[in-house]
Amino acid sequence: MKKRQDIAVAKQTFSRNIRLVRRVKNLSQEKIAEMADLHRTYVGQIERGDVTPTLDAAERVAHALGLELWEALHPNFSVDALIDRERGDKQ
Repeated sequence: MKKRQDIAVAKQTFSRNIRLVRRVKNLSQEKIAEMADLHRTYVGQIERGDVTPTLDAAERVAHALGLELWEALHPNFSVDALIDRERGDKQ
């Protein structure tokens, strides 16, 4: 039973983190879907936690947002750290 709970927590964490980053970056689900070569409705389903994405789809969404997959799955993900990193990249 613990394995199912771990999967549910990972899915919820991923959904929350990608929705948060997408909103902070002011990107639409449609734009992320285009960048990840996925359907817009599928990205919405991932964000709502309605589906469990394949590893390939999860990685594509994370990369479209400028994240590594492990970052999008991290329960203590920090948007501030992402913003600081992106600011450093631009300097």
